Amino acid sequence: MRRPSPAVLTLAGLATVVAALAPVAPAAADHRAQPPATVTLVGNLQDEVGCPEDWAPACEASGLERLPDGSWELLAEVPAGTYGYKVAVNGSWQENYGAGGAAGGPDLPLVLEHPARLRFTYDDASHRIAVAPAEQPSAKPTKVDRELAGTSLRGPLTRENFYFVMADRFANGDPTNDTGGLSGDRLTTGLDPTDKGFFHGGDVQGLSDRLDYIADLGTTAIWLTPSFKNRPVQGAGADASAGYHGYWVTDFTQIDPHFGTNAELEAFIDEAHGRGIKVFFDIITNHTADVIDYEEKQYGYVSKQDEPYRDAAGNEFDDRDVVGSPDFPELDAATSFPYTPVFRSEADRTVKVPAWLNDPTNYHNRGDSTFAGESSTYGDFVGLDDLFTEQPDVVDGMTDIYEAWVDLGIDGFRIDTAKHVNMEFWQEFAPAIREHAASVGNDDFFAFGEVYDADPAYLSTFSTEGRLDATLDFGFQSVGTGFAKGGATTRLRDFYAADDWYTDADSNAYASPTFLGNHDMGRIGTFLKGTGSELERDRLAHALMFLTRGQPVVYYGDEQGFVGDGGDKDAREDMFPSKVASYNDNDLIGTDATTAQANYDTSHPLYRTIRGLADLRRDHPALADGAQLHRYASSDAGIFAFSRIDADERREHLVALNNATTAKTVTVGTEMRRSTFRQVWPAGRSSLRTDAEGRTTITVPPLSAVVWRATGRLPGRAEAPAVQFQKPSAGGTVGGRAPITVGVPDGGFNQVTLAWRPVGADAWTTLGTDDNAPYRVFHDVRTLAKGSLVEYRAVLRDSSGNLSVASTYAVVGDPEAEPTPGGGGTGGPVTQPGAVSMPGSHNAEIGCPGDWQPDCAEAQLSLDPQDLVWKRTVSLPAGGYAYKAAIDGSWDENYGVGGAPGGGDVPLVLDAPRDVTFYYEHGSHWVTTDANGPIVTLAGSMQSELGCAGDWAPDCMRGWLKDPDGDGTFTFTTTALPAGSYATKVAHGLSWDENYGDGGAAGGADIAFDVPATGVEMVFTYDVATHRLTVSSRAAGAAPELSKAKAKWLRDDLVAWDVPDAASRRYRLHWSQAGDLGVDAEAVTGGSSVPLTYDPAGLPDDVLADFPHLAGHEAFRLDRAAVRKVPEILTGQLAVASYDPGGTLHDATGVQVPGVLDDVYADAAEADLGPTWRGNRPTLTLWAPTAQDVATVVAGRRVAMDRRRDGTWTVSGPASWKGAAYTFEVTVWSPAAGEVVTNRVTDPYSVALTTNSERSLLVDLADPALAPAGWARTTPPVVAQPEDRNVYELHVRDFSIGDETVPAAERGTYLAFTRDDSAGMRHLRRLADAGLNTVHLLPAFDIATIEERRSAQQTPACDLASLPPDSTEQQECVDAVRTEDGFNWGYDPLHYTTPEGSYSTDPEGPRRTVEFRRMVQGLNASGLQVVMDVVYNHTAASGQDPKSVLDRIVPGYYHRLNASGAVETSTCCSNTATEHRMMEKLMIDSVLTWARDYKVNGFRFDLMGHHSLENMTRLRAALDGLTVKRDGVDGKAIYLYGEGWNFGEVADDARFTQATQRNLAGSGIGSFSDRLRDAVRGGGPFDEDPRVQGFGSGLFTDPNGAAVNGSADEQRAELLHLEDLVKLGLAGNLADFRFTSSATGEEVVGSEVDYNGQPAGYAADPAETVTYVDAHDNETLFDSLAFKLPQGTSMEDRVRMNTVSLSTVALSQGVVFWHAGTDLLRSKSLDRNSYDSGDWFNRVDWQRRENTFGSGLPLRADNEAKWDFMRPLLADSALDPTPAAMDAAHARAQDLLRIRTSSRLFRLGDLDAIQAKVSFLDTEPGVIAMLVDDTVGADVDADRDGVLVVFNATPEATTVTGAGAGWSLHDVQASGTDAVVKGSTVAADEVTVPARTTAVFER
Repeated sequence: MRRPSPAVLTLAGLATVVAALAPVAPAAADHRAQPPATVTLVGNLQDEVGCPEDWAPACEASGLERLPDGSWELLAEVPAGTYGYKVAVNGSWQENYGAGGAAGGPDLPLVLEHPARLRFTYDDASHRIAVAPAEQPSAKPTKVDRELAGTSLRGPLTRENFYFVMADRFANGDPTNDTGGLSGDRLTTGLDPTDKGFFHGGDVQGLSDRLDYIADLGTTAIWLTPSFKNRPVQGAGADASAGYHGYWVTDFTQIDPHFGTNAELEAFIDEAHGRGIKVFFDIITNHTADVIDYEEKQYGYVSKQDEPYRDAAGNEFDDRDVVGSPDFPELDAATSFPYTPVFRSEADRTVKVPAWLNDPTNYHNRGDSTFAGESSTYGDFVGLDDLFTEQPDVVDGMTDIYEAWVDLGIDGFRIDTAKHVNMEFWQEFAPAIREHAASVGNDDFFAFGEVYDADPAYLSTFSTEGRLDATLDFGFQSVGTGFAKGGATTRLRDFYAADDWYTDADSNAYASPTFLGNHDMGRIGTFLKGTGSELERDRLAHALMFLTRGQPVVYYGDEQGFVGDGGDKDAREDMFPSKVASYNDNDLIGTDATTAQANYDTSHPLYRTIRGLADLRRDHPALADGAQLHRYASSDAGIFAFSRIDADERREHLVALNNATTAKTVTVGTEMRRSTFRQVWPAGRSSLRTDAEGRTTITVPPLSAVVWRATGRLPGRAEAPAVQFQKPSAGGTVGGRAPITVGVPDGGFNQVTLAWRPVGADAWTTLGTDDNAPYRVFHDVRTLAKGSLVEYRAVLRDSSGNLSVASTYAVVGDPEAEPTPGGGGTGGPVTQPGAVSMPGSHNAEIGCPGDWQPDCAEAQLSLDPQDLVWKRTVSLPAGGYAYKAAIDGSWDENYGVGGAPGGGDVPLVLDAPRDVTFYYEHGSHWVTTDANGPIVTLAGSMQSELGCAGDWAPDCMRGWLKDPDGDGTFTFTTTALPAGSYATKVAHGLSWDENYGDGGAAGGADIAFDVPATGVEMVFTYDVATHRLTVSSRAAGAAPELSKAKAKWLRDDLVAWDVPDAASRRYRLHWSQAGDLGVDAEAVTGGSSVPLTYDPAGLPDDVLADFPHLAGHEAFRLDRAAVRKVPEILTGQLAVASYDPGGTLHDATGVQVPGVLDDVYADAAEADLGPTWRGNRPTLTLWAPTAQDVATVVAGRRVAMDRRRDGTWTVSGPASWKGAAYTFEVTVWSPAAGEVVTNRVTDPYSVALTTNSERSLLVDLADPALAPAGWARTTPPVVAQPEDRNVYELHVRDFSIGDETVPAAERGTYLAFTRDDSAGMRHLRRLADAGLNTVHLLPAFDIATIEERRSAQQTPACDLASLPPDSTEQQECVDAVRTEDGFNWGYDPLHYTTPEGSYSTDPEGPRRTVEFRRMVQGLNASGLQVVMDVVYNHTAASGQDPKSVLDRIVPGYYHRLNASGAVETSTCCSNTATEHRMMEKLMIDSVLTWARDYKVNGFRFDLMGHHSLENMTRLRAALDGLTVKRDGVDGKAIYLYGEGWNFGEVADDARFTQATQRNLAGSGIGSFSDRLRDAVRGGGPFDEDPRVQGFGSGLFTDPNGAAVNGSADEQRAELLHLEDLVKLGLAGNLADFRFTSSATGEEVVGSEVDYNGQPAGYAADPAETVTYVDAHDNETLFDSLAFKLPQGTSMEDRVRMNTVSLSTVALSQGVVFWHAGTDLLRSKSLDRNSYDSGDWFNRVDWQRRENTFGSGLPLRADNEAKWDFMRPLLADSALDPTPAAMDAAHARAQDLLRIRTSSRLFRLGDLDAIQAKVSFLDTEPGVIAMLVDDTVGADVDADRDGVLVVFNATPEATTVTGAGAGWSLHDVQASGTDAVVKGSTVAADEVTVPARTTAVFER
């Protein structure tokens, strides 16, 4: 079938699809079962490659061959022509691909100027087609390359020193010509020396007379303002002015009589030539004097669209169609123009010379220019007659005029108003003048144009396209002045980086005349007014001009310190004694003289400076036009450094200028290694020495320039460095003026010639030669057809003449698209969400039903399509609020403080009612309001490029400066700005009412900045305190920032850093013991540095084994010399930096050091840290390897400590130190502080502390004084195996703070456990008698968040008991004091190895040690072992926080850091890193101390999954090493368990093999099982609706009606699944346990049962499973049942369900774990997180008189979202347990313990026994029947053949069959207090159990 599109693609069609050739993201691959049978190239080129017709998908001749790698290829000879093509698959149109790999996509264009052999390729994964030349040019230099290799041009002129002089104002050598030969008053003669707008008398003779003065300045070329005869006076009245300046020409053939005669001029030229000085004429081709008037007496510009030109016959035409053509039509002055040209007088008809200038049809006649658009070249320049330069006769006429002046001996032209003349004029005029000059012997004739613009992309077109030799460098004037005024020197860097725009085959930027001021814009002295140190700045400006590339232009009078009052007439002072009052009152720079006297003072400091600089350029020509290689620039005032190298001399000059008012020191690179540079400016004898890398450190005095010259030449090279194409990449797209760029990774001084040719051609066409990196030229491909295939060649010539080459190819298409900025954002497109809201505590105030409602309509923001910022304005009353941003109406995606995902609430405080506007930007996720601080925007000339509707619009937020971290520094970053020059200001409040300009001045001047290249990242930084805006640029994607630490130092010689394209840059490790490293624009400053070498082999396997999360990071090596310095380096601030081959900073970051510290100081793991004792003499040892100094302050006296090789510091003291308080003084670099600090810290190994942990105490735990009576004989009750443990989780303060049976002073303390007769202890003994054997204490180490002084602890100032049960008042009262009260769970460790002081009757001193030991004794005596809850996974604080200990000793070591070096906080707090050796040591040493010195019998590890399995197994081994004989304890009997959760930055073993549930299998270490917990309770801890039911709360069998539970069928299915989880839990949650699934009826193993996408069974041994249904976290069991059971459930039934739930724990094979009080229906008034809820919500009454339920709504922060669920429950008095209910629950709980301990069948101890004996019988939903059969396998219980446990969680009695005969109700239950369970019955092969009952049968 023929393709249904045209057979031949037109060029217009090519244009529409060529953009598809640009690189785009790969298409998604199709997953074919088999590759295509055929792939065919189809298009209108098929008949050219052997097919019978075009567009034939079945033609074999154009078929591609499948290659071994799976790609497809066709080699074909293709004739010259224009084509379109695509591919067809399997021989038909059914599957075809075009541009971009799109199915059925547009044809790809191909244009060949020559026949060529091409390679077409196709990738079936992306469906992309590509074309390339079949043969690539030689990879080695050829003869053609040697001929092609050029040098960077230096001609015709590049070494001139211009003196720009206005003849009328310089010197009056002949007073007789002052009137120009005219008679009359000033309006006739033009002479009035008192008026700055009239002739003053200067002339050519005066120039001749003062030629010595000019020559002695070092001048080599004089540029004269126009000298042609002018109309003497123009204008009338106050607007009258004379033509003294020369720009109102009437006669182009003679000089103005006011200046002299042509003969005098010729004599002056000869005299100048005799002194070696060239003479340049300022010429005009754009206009003449204002002679022509318009008959209409209207002068506004009329466009060609409104009034086209008409030829003499009246036909409309567009002059652009015939520009410069001999076919240009004849014109009629009366009819051809929009205005009718007329003359004001008869004399005016012939006033112009040559005569052709009097023809009015030679002018545009369109009115005055607006200097924009078309009018810029067609409009009259302020009324001056604008020549019709598009006419060939005008071109010829002007050429003839100026050829005559060439004949006179003029050496060159400065061409006025060149930008206002059409480009075609210059293309004819400039070559013609050069050719004529050459014909008369002037081969160096030089013409440069005035193009008043600073954009090099535009300026350069006049030399590259317009064929002028150069243009005046207005860009330099802008940046040079800014530099002299103290601007960032990066502006200079960026300015010179754009020089490549000028490079072509016959010109470059080295020829550009550079200047600081002129007769139009004003003087440099004017611009420097008010800056202070004007003379020094003026000198500095001239130094910059003379020492940088280009040809300096000194504007007459600047050398005498002239300052002027502004531009134009104010900048045209007299050098001879002036009579102009406004000149004479100026305060000149560097002199006491005024313009009222002659100013030819050759001793003037500026004259001498300029003369010296000119001499320097003469003596060292490299400084004039040697290659300029960038070395350094600063992001603020500071050093600008560069090298100048003459390619022939091959000697490097290093130049550095400092525009700061203080001396600056930097390190720069050179081409000279281990070489000497001697200072040549200012003259002196100082020298520099470079290192092995060619680097040297230079210091430049303030406002000064220094030049050094190498004593030797560039070293020879054996071969040229490799050159690589960067743009375009092979097959890339070129468009417009396309950058053709190559890189030279090895650097060096090179010259790179770039050339191109159409594919198929033989000859290369040179584009230009560049001599400094980045090596780049711009190829103008606008005249090439889109789709043209072109090749590029780069030929590098190094400093020794060696060559290297590279090639690439590209297709002509559209220019690279500019990136589109996101809303107020940083550069890339931002995909906006569907909705954004601002939920917060203000929502009710704006009409929402409640607060914190992300789906409330009134809280929704609207997207402003102009800004791409979401906004909403609301009215709010005064008050304190908080808010966040929520995406798409839910909490699933939300952003808080700083734009952090799920971040903290953003505070909002309003002192008075007001309108508040909320703003949210999705690119940065920043949410704020105009009440949180100013809304700050950039308003400037770049806003339209950012996407604003217009420029200078402060209300457009595309340039929104943001301050997410609230530090007062607002930033905006973008890559969206095209190359060019711009200006901006800072606006507050989206208006001009408050705005800041240059220097932070209110309403100040515009802030100019340059964008050096498209795609560069521009960074705008605004300091709200000073109002100063800094603008800097950096490579896109790079963000040098030392406050972050993205590099990781892993071994003494190895650093890891994740960087792109690592081989293309160079790297250094920087350090400073002074902590003064900083990021300047181009370097890391301060300190010292050593090189880092990129290791392409990557990180070794052993390193990746230690740091698996660093896979993908690049490896960098230190050399041996640097390794020897490592201990020194580690004691300072650190940074690594990447530099481009030219030495410019690309990126920099701080360094994470834990890896290297572990490597270098591995021996420290064996050290005894903290206080140790030898007899009665103490020794203090602190590990502080990065510290610069450490001392201890003991008893108020500072004592120095000695550093050891292992990084420890130690000091021994006398016996008198015993009991003394001490701290350490650690002097160390602190990343958090950003400086070297001296921290006063306590000992992380403290064993005793003063109150509130202010100081450590020198205490020996072996001191008999600290041992309570009988301590040595204290032994715990025996727990034979972990499965025998029945654990009761208890909080020290909770236990007794409300127990009136404990003495008041001892309530809430350790000593309460010694009161045998207290209610609490009686409660514990009852449970112990029943079988409880372990008390688990919540954290009892030193806690950071509890005030230890009882007298200072605050209590709620409310009568809490009197408030309603569902009130918010209780939580408000508790919340008001909770940070100052005496309660906290204690998961905020401060010192790991000291008992908490608030639990002691005296926190001052070691009494807490004694009392803790007495508590252990009391519990042991009651039959209870002691387990401590330990929290080694985090600390309460980090950084410089006063509560931070570890991080203020070894900053950045003890905590786990994220990729950027910030402390990870997934644990809620500052995560520690026990994978680091010394943190692991601290943990193990601490645990061993508690075990050995406090006789703690077990340890529960908080968030144990954040520790490694290796941590835990090493700890296990260390504990196993404790013996009764040596240590007083049996370490092997100590049990370890913890929370094996898998989350956070370590999840899924990202950093190490974690101690998580699954990984702990086989370790013997226990972990909490959330499987049974969730199955029994229902749902999970974080359900939005807390009414999700489970097995123990009535799912399906007793539904509560909540929709969240689903339909009846859904509930039944879920219940059966939950039963599987309960069964598995009852069997110890063993991974390999086999049982019959309730859900499927099939046999499964534990690991096959699903738990939220994870294997439910994970343990290898039941000792590894801690079984529980409630703990301190989340709601208590009773509170959970309050949510989940139907509200009408009776209290009796609630008691029963409480018991059923507890029974699943008590009768399981794992370790039993109960939360304290769960046995007596403990409530926390529904609080899900009571960690800081005070005594009120955490209290428990062991006497069972009152329950805490109904104590008010719990704290807002964690519970408010569920308050609506809570209110009706708390208000229901029927849900408040009575004493009788609590008594019943307590009794039944004891029965469960008795049952468990009655038989070992509940504690079988291993998988084999459990698998053999435990099974489950068939039951109804909601019932589980567990049979433990002791007749199978080894006999475990001699008294029983088995037990049968029926868990009936349903509201109906149940009968279980198949159980066999011989059962009887367990004796405990049969004799117990539960009458209901006694109703259980036994029949043949079945048992019946009452509703909501767990019955245990035995036989």
